Amino acid sequence: MTQEYIGVILPDGIFDRLSAGKKQINVRAYQAAADHFGLTPVFMKLSCLKPGVDQVQGFIKKGKEYGLETVDIPKVIYTRSFLTKKQSRFLEEKKVQFFNKKGIGHNKWEMHEIMSEDPEIAPFLPETVPGTIENLLLMLEKHRQLIMKPAKGSHGGGIMKMTKDKAGRVKLRYPIARRKWKEIQFKEDIPPLITEAFKMKQYIIQENIKLATYKKKPFDLRAVVQRDQTGDWVVAGILCKVSPSRNQFVTNISQGGRSLGFDQVVKEHPYLSHSRVQEDISKLTLKMAKHLESYTDHIADIAFDIALDKKGRPYFIESNFRGRYGNIRYKGKRLEEWKAKHFNPIGYGRFLLDRQT
Repeated sequence: MTQEYIGVILPDGIFDRLSAGKKQINVRAYQAAADHFGLTPVFMKLSCLKPGVDQVQGFIKKGKEYGLETVDIPKVIYTRSFLTKKQSRFLEEKKVQFFNKKGIGHNKWEMHEIMSEDPEIAPFLPETVPGTIENLLLMLEKHRQLIMKPAKGSHGGGIMKMTKDKAGRVKLRYPIARRKWKEIQFKEDIPPLITEAFKMKQYIIQENIKLATYKKKPFDLRAVVQRDQTGDWVVAGILCKVSPSRNQFVTNISQGGRSLGFDQVVKEHPYLSHSRVQEDISKLTLKMAKHLESYTDHIADIAFDIALDKKGRPYFIESNFRGRYGNIRYKGKRLEEWKAKHFNPIGYGRFLLDRQT
Protein backbone atom coordinates (compact mmCIF):
# COMPACT_ATOMS: atom_id res chain seq x y z
CA MET A 1 0.00 0.00 0.00
CA THR A 2 1.41 3.38 -1.03
CA GLN A 3 2.25 5.64 1.87
CA GLU A 4 0.15 8.81 1.75
CA TYR A 5 1.77 11.92 3.15
CA ILE A 6 0.17 15.13 4.35
CA GLY A 7 2.38 18.15 4.91
CA VAL A 8 1.85 20.12 8.11
CA ILE A 9 3.63 23.47 8.29
CA LEU A 10 4.28 24.28 11.93
CA PRO A 11 5.12 27.65 13.46
CA ASP A 12 8.91 28.02 13.59
CA GLY A 13 8.99 27.80 17.39
CA ILE A 14 7.20 24.45 17.52
CA PHE A 15 9.33 23.07 14.68
CA ASP A 16 12.53 24.16 16.42
CA ARG A 17 11.47 22.57 19.70
CA LEU A 18 10.70 19.37 17.81
CA SER A 19 14.20 19.60 16.29
CA ALA A 20 15.60 19.84 19.81
CA GLY A 21 13.90 16.55 20.73
CA LYS A 22 11.23 18.16 22.90
CA LYS A 23 7.77 16.66 22.90
CA GLN A 24 5.08 18.89 21.42
CA ILE A 25 1.46 18.21 22.32
CA ASN A 26 0.26 19.99 19.17
CA VAL A 27 2.31 17.57 17.09
CA ARG A 28 0.86 14.63 19.00
CA ALA A 29 -2.66 15.87 18.26
CA TYR A 30 -1.97 16.18 14.52
CA GLN A 31 -0.27 12.76 14.57
CA ALA A 32 -3.29 11.13 16.23
CA ALA A 33 -5.58 12.63 13.60
CA ALA A 34 -3.30 11.48 10.78
CA ASP A 35 -3.21 7.95 12.23
CA HIS A 36 -7.01 7.95 12.29
CA PHE A 37 -7.24 8.97 8.62
CA GLY A 38 -4.48 6.65 7.43
CA LEU A 39 -2.01 9.43 6.64
CA THR A 40 1.64 10.04 7.41
CA PRO A 41 2.26 13.64 8.48
CA VAL A 42 5.44 15.41 7.44
CA PHE A 43 6.08 18.22 9.92
CA MET A 44 7.99 21.16 8.51
CA LYS A 45 8.29 24.93 8.67
CA LEU A 46 7.94 27.49 5.90
CA SER A 47 11.64 27.62 5.06
CA CYS A 48 11.61 23.87 4.33
CA LEU A 49 9.65 24.58 1.15
CA LYS A 50 12.17 25.74 -1.45
CA PRO A 51 10.80 26.83 -4.85
CA GLY A 52 12.34 24.71 -7.60
CA VAL A 53 13.13 21.80 -5.27
CA ASP A 54 10.79 18.84 -5.71
CA GLN A 55 11.54 17.34 -2.29
CA VAL A 56 11.12 18.63 1.21
CA GLN A 57 12.78 17.87 4.51
CA GLY A 58 10.54 17.35 7.50
CA PHE A 59 10.00 15.33 10.66
CA ILE A 60 8.28 11.95 10.33
CA LYS A 61 7.44 9.64 13.20
CA LYS A 62 9.43 6.40 13.35
CA GLY A 63 8.43 4.27 16.28
CA LYS A 64 8.17 6.58 19.27
CA GLU A 65 10.52 9.26 17.96
CA TYR A 66 10.56 11.82 15.16
CA GLY A 67 13.38 11.89 12.67
CA LEU A 68 14.25 14.32 9.89
CA GLU A 69 13.66 12.81 6.44
CA THR A 70 13.61 13.99 2.85
CA VAL A 71 10.51 13.03 0.85
CA ASP A 72 8.69 14.17 -2.28
CA ILE A 73 6.54 17.22 -1.60
CA PRO A 74 3.21 15.92 -0.25
CA LYS A 75 0.21 16.30 -2.56
CA VAL A 76 -1.71 18.09 0.21
CA ILE A 77 -0.28 20.58 2.70
CA TYR A 78 -1.95 22.20 5.72
CA THR A 79 -0.48 25.51 6.77
CA ARG A 80 -1.34 28.13 9.36
CA SER A 81 1.42 30.40 8.05
CA PHE A 82 0.86 32.02 4.66
CA LEU A 83 3.42 31.06 2.03
CA THR A 84 5.47 33.50 -0.02
CA LYS A 85 4.32 34.25 -3.56
CA LYS A 86 7.23 32.19 -4.94
CA GLN A 87 6.36 29.22 -2.73
CA SER A 88 2.69 29.45 -3.68
CA ARG A 89 3.39 29.63 -7.42
CA PHE A 90 5.78 26.70 -7.20
CA LEU A 91 3.26 24.49 -5.38
CA GLU A 92 0.52 25.48 -7.82
CA GLU A 93 2.77 24.50 -10.73
CA LYS A 94 3.38 21.17 -8.98
CA LYS A 95 -0.42 20.79 -8.58
CA VAL A 96 -0.01 20.53 -4.81
CA GLN A 97 -3.17 21.39 -2.92
CA PHE A 98 -2.39 23.55 0.07
CA PHE A 99 -5.11 25.07 2.19
CA ASN A 100 -5.08 28.42 3.94
CA LYS A 101 -3.51 29.92 0.82
CA LYS A 102 -4.59 33.50 1.28
CA GLY A 103 -6.71 35.21 3.90
CA ILE A 104 -7.60 38.87 4.24
CA GLY A 105 -5.15 41.45 5.54
CA HIS A 106 -5.68 42.17 9.22
CA ASN A 107 -7.62 45.39 8.64
CA LYS A 108 -10.75 45.72 10.78
CA TRP A 109 -12.36 48.36 8.58
CA GLU A 110 -11.94 46.30 5.40
CA MET A 111 -13.34 43.26 7.16
CA HIS A 112 -16.31 45.26 8.45
CA GLU A 113 -17.09 46.41 4.90
CA ILE A 114 -16.86 42.85 3.58
CA MET A 115 -19.19 41.53 6.26
CA SER A 116 -21.62 44.43 5.68
CA GLU A 117 -22.19 43.23 2.13
CA ASP A 118 -24.19 40.21 3.31
CA PRO A 119 -27.69 41.33 4.44
CA GLU A 120 -27.97 38.33 6.76
CA ILE A 121 -24.71 39.20 8.54
CA ALA A 122 -25.09 43.00 8.63
CA PRO A 123 -27.57 43.03 11.59
CA PHE A 124 -24.90 41.34 13.72
CA LEU A 125 -22.29 44.07 13.21
CA PRO A 126 -21.77 46.93 15.68
CA GLU A 127 -22.15 50.31 13.98
CA THR A 128 -18.64 51.05 12.76
CA VAL A 129 -17.13 54.07 10.97
CA PRO A 130 -13.60 55.16 9.99
CA GLY A 131 -11.68 57.02 12.68
CA THR A 132 -12.06 60.74 11.95
CA ILE A 133 -12.95 63.60 14.28
CA GLU A 134 -16.10 64.31 12.26
CA ASN A 135 -17.23 60.68 12.60
CA LEU A 136 -16.35 60.68 16.29
CA LEU A 137 -18.61 63.66 16.97
CA LEU A 138 -21.44 62.07 15.01
CA MET A 139 -21.07 58.76 16.86
CA LEU A 140 -21.03 60.55 20.23
CA GLU A 141 -24.42 62.00 19.33
CA LYS A 142 -25.81 58.51 18.70
CA HIS A 143 -24.15 56.32 21.34
CA ARG A 144 -23.34 56.71 25.01
CA GLN A 145 -20.30 54.45 24.77
CA LEU A 146 -17.78 54.06 21.96
CA ILE A 147 -14.74 51.91 21.29
CA MET A 148 -11.85 53.23 19.16
CA LYS A 149 -9.13 50.88 17.98
CA PRO A 150 -6.40 50.71 15.34
CA ALA A 151 -7.67 49.12 12.15
CA LYS A 152 -4.54 46.96 12.02
CA GLY A 153 -3.90 46.58 15.74
CA SER A 154 -3.82 43.34 17.71
CA HIS A 155 -3.78 42.11 21.32
CA GLY A 156 -5.82 45.13 22.42
CA GLY A 157 -3.01 47.58 21.64
CA GLY A 158 -4.07 51.21 21.16
CA ILE A 159 -7.71 50.55 22.03
CA MET A 160 -9.65 53.36 23.76
CA LYS A 161 -13.11 53.66 25.28
CA MET A 162 -15.37 56.70 25.56
CA THR A 163 -18.31 56.99 27.94
CA LYS A 164 -20.64 60.01 27.84
CA ASP A 165 -22.81 60.92 30.86
CA LYS A 166 -26.16 62.74 30.86
CA ALA A 167 -24.46 66.11 31.39
CA GLY A 168 -22.43 65.64 28.22
CA ARG A 169 -19.12 64.95 29.94
CA VAL A 170 -17.02 62.30 28.24
CA LYS A 171 -14.65 59.95 30.05
CA LEU A 172 -11.80 58.58 27.94
CA ARG A 173 -9.96 55.45 29.05
CA TYR A 174 -6.77 54.57 27.18
CA PRO A 175 -3.61 52.47 27.65
CA ILE A 176 -0.33 54.01 28.79
CA ALA A 177 1.56 50.68 29.01
CA ARG A 178 0.79 47.00 28.83
CA ARG A 179 -2.08 46.34 31.26
CA LYS A 180 -1.90 49.94 32.55
CA TRP A 181 -4.66 52.41 31.82
CA LYS A 182 -5.40 56.08 32.37
CA GLU A 183 -8.62 58.10 32.41
CA ILE A 184 -9.27 61.71 31.46
CA GLN A 185 -12.48 63.72 31.06
CA PHE A 186 -13.55 66.33 28.55
CA LYS A 187 -16.77 67.96 27.42
CA GLU A 188 -16.28 69.90 24.19
CA ASP A 189 -12.77 69.93 22.80
CA ILE A 190 -11.52 66.56 21.58
CA PRO A 191 -8.24 65.75 23.42
CA PRO A 192 -5.03 66.01 21.33
CA LEU A 193 -4.40 62.37 22.28
CA ILE A 194 -7.19 61.32 19.92
CA THR A 195 -6.39 63.68 17.05
CA GLU A 196 -2.76 62.54 17.16
CA ALA A 197 -3.80 58.88 17.24
CA PHE A 198 -5.97 59.38 14.14
CA LYS A 199 -3.07 61.07 12.34
CA MET A 200 -0.56 58.35 13.25
CA LYS A 201 -2.57 55.36 12.04
CA GLN A 202 -5.90 54.24 10.68
CA TYR A 203 -8.55 53.83 13.39
CA ILE A 204 -12.12 52.62 13.49
CA ILE A 205 -14.88 53.86 15.81
CA GLN A 206 -17.50 51.37 16.98
CA GLU A 207 -20.55 51.51 19.14
CA ASN A 208 -19.70 49.71 22.36
CA ILE A 209 -21.56 46.44 22.86
CA LYS A 210 -22.36 46.10 26.54
CA LEU A 211 -20.93 42.65 27.10
CA ALA A 212 -22.48 39.87 29.10
CA THR A 213 -20.50 39.21 32.27
CA TYR A 214 -19.07 36.26 34.16
CA LYS A 215 -18.81 36.90 37.91
CA LYS A 216 -19.40 40.56 37.03
CA LYS A 217 -16.46 40.61 34.60
CA PRO A 218 -17.16 41.24 30.89
CA PHE A 219 -16.44 38.43 28.46
CA ASP A 220 -16.49 37.80 24.74
CA LEU A 221 -16.10 34.67 22.65
CA ARG A 222 -13.77 33.07 20.16
CA ALA A 223 -15.36 30.58 17.78
CA VAL A 224 -13.10 28.40 15.63
CA VAL A 225 -14.63 27.37 12.31
CA GLN A 226 -12.88 24.79 10.13
CA ARG A 227 -13.44 22.46 7.20
CA ASP A 228 -13.52 18.79 8.19
CA GLN A 229 -13.30 15.38 6.51
CA THR A 230 -16.61 16.01 4.69
CA GLY A 231 -15.25 19.19 3.10
CA ASP A 232 -17.87 21.28 4.90
CA TRP A 233 -17.46 24.04 7.46
CA VAL A 234 -17.99 23.05 11.11
CA VAL A 235 -17.68 24.88 14.43
CA ALA A 236 -14.74 23.18 16.14
CA GLY A 237 -15.18 24.95 19.45
CA ILE A 238 -16.18 28.10 21.31
CA LEU A 239 -14.25 29.52 24.23
CA CYS A 240 -14.81 32.58 26.39
CA LYS A 241 -12.25 35.32 27.06
CA VAL A 242 -12.98 36.93 30.41
CA SER A 243 -11.77 40.42 31.29
CA PRO A 244 -9.27 40.66 34.18
CA SER A 245 -11.55 43.00 36.19
CA ARG A 246 -15.06 44.40 36.36
CA ASN A 247 -13.91 47.78 35.07
CA GLN A 248 -11.76 46.47 32.24
CA PHE A 249 -13.31 46.49 28.77
CA VAL A 250 -10.71 44.36 26.93
CA THR A 251 -10.63 40.58 27.26
CA ASN A 252 -7.36 39.81 25.44
CA ILE A 253 -5.23 37.21 27.18
CA SER A 254 -2.22 39.48 26.58
CA GLN A 255 -4.02 42.17 28.59
CA GLY A 256 -4.60 39.91 31.58
CA GLY A 257 -7.80 38.19 30.46
CA ARG A 258 -8.29 34.47 30.90
CA SER A 259 -9.74 31.71 28.80
CA LEU A 260 -12.69 29.67 30.09
CA GLY A 261 -15.06 27.11 28.60
CA PHE A 262 -18.23 28.28 26.87
CA ASP A 263 -20.43 25.94 28.92
CA GLN A 264 -18.91 27.06 32.20
CA VAL A 265 -19.48 30.76 31.49
CA VAL A 266 -22.85 30.80 29.75
CA LYS A 267 -24.47 28.42 32.23
CA GLU A 268 -23.80 31.04 34.91
CA HIS A 269 -26.58 33.07 33.26
CA PRO A 270 -29.96 31.49 34.13
CA TYR A 271 -31.74 34.06 31.94
CA LEU A 272 -29.85 32.92 28.83
CA SER A 273 -30.66 29.75 26.93
CA HIS A 274 -27.35 27.93 26.60
CA SER A 275 -28.49 25.91 23.58
CA ARG A 276 -30.02 28.96 21.87
CA VAL A 277 -26.89 31.09 22.32
CA GLN A 278 -24.69 28.27 21.03
CA GLU A 279 -26.98 27.77 18.03
CA ASP A 280 -27.01 31.51 17.23
CA ILE A 281 -23.21 31.73 17.38
CA SER A 282 -22.81 28.62 15.24
CA LYS A 283 -25.23 29.88 12.59
CA LEU A 284 -23.57 33.29 12.44
CA THR A 285 -19.97 32.04 12.27
CA LEU A 286 -20.76 29.36 9.68
CA LYS A 287 -22.52 31.98 7.57
CA MET A 288 -19.52 34.30 7.88
CA ALA A 289 -17.06 31.55 6.94
CA LYS A 290 -19.03 30.79 3.78
CA HIS A 291 -19.30 34.50 2.97
CA LEU A 292 -15.52 34.88 3.21
CA GLU A 293 -14.91 32.08 0.69
CA SER A 294 -15.21 34.50 -2.22
CA TYR A 295 -12.69 36.91 -0.66
CA THR A 296 -10.04 34.37 0.30
CA ASP A 297 -8.11 31.57 -1.37
CA HIS A 298 -8.80 28.06 -0.07
CA ILE A 299 -9.16 29.10 3.57
CA ALA A 300 -10.15 26.21 5.81
CA ASP A 301 -9.47 27.57 9.29
CA ILE A 302 -10.88 30.82 10.77
CA ALA A 303 -11.13 32.14 14.33
CA PHE A 304 -13.98 34.62 14.88
CA ASP A 305 -14.12 37.00 17.84
CA ILE A 306 -17.74 37.47 18.88
CA ALA A 307 -19.26 39.90 21.38
CA LEU A 308 -22.27 38.66 23.34
CA ASP A 309 -24.57 41.30 24.80
CA LYS A 310 -26.53 40.88 28.01
CA LYS A 311 -29.51 39.52 26.08
CA GLY A 312 -27.39 36.81 24.46
CA ARG A 313 -27.25 38.39 21.00
CA PRO A 314 -23.95 37.79 19.16
CA TYR A 315 -22.03 40.52 17.30
CA PHE A 316 -19.07 40.04 15.00
CA ILE A 317 -15.92 41.85 16.18
CA GLU A 318 -13.04 40.53 14.07
CA SER A 319 -11.53 37.43 12.49
CA ASN A 320 -8.11 35.81 12.47
CA PHE A 321 -6.68 33.56 9.78
CA ARG A 322 -3.46 32.80 11.65
CA GLY A 323 -4.64 32.05 15.17
CA ARG A 324 -2.64 29.38 16.96
CA TYR A 325 -3.97 26.75 19.28
CA GLY A 326 -1.56 26.65 22.18
CA ASN A 327 -0.49 23.96 24.57
CA ILE A 328 -3.28 22.17 26.31
CA ARG A 329 -4.47 23.24 29.74
CA TYR A 330 -7.99 21.94 29.42
CA LYS A 331 -10.13 19.07 30.64
CA GLY A 332 -13.43 17.51 29.67
CA LYS A 333 -15.29 19.14 26.79
CA ARG A 334 -12.60 21.80 26.35
CA LEU A 335 -10.07 19.02 25.77
CA GLU A 336 -12.29 17.52 23.07
CA GLU A 337 -12.69 20.91 21.39
CA TRP A 338 -8.93 21.44 21.47
CA LYS A 339 -8.39 18.06 19.85
CA ALA A 340 -11.03 18.85 17.20
CA LYS A 341 -9.08 21.97 16.14
CA HIS A 342 -6.21 19.66 15.18
CA PHE A 343 -8.37 16.76 13.96
CA ASN A 344 -10.52 18.68 11.46
CA PRO A 345 -7.71 20.05 9.25
CA ILE A 346 -6.13 16.61 8.88
CA GLY A 347 -9.55 15.20 8.03
CA TYR A 348 -9.95 17.89 5.40
CA GLY A 349 -6.57 16.88 4.00
CA ARG A 350 -7.90 13.33 3.71
CA PHE A 351 -10.94 14.69 1.86
CA LEU A 352 -8.71 16.54 -0.63
CA LEU A 353 -6.50 13.52 -1.23
CA ASP A 354 -9.49 11.28 -1.88
CA ARG A 355 -10.76 13.73 -4.49
CA GLN A 356 -7.44 13.50 -6.35
CA THR A 357 -7.73 9.77 -6.91
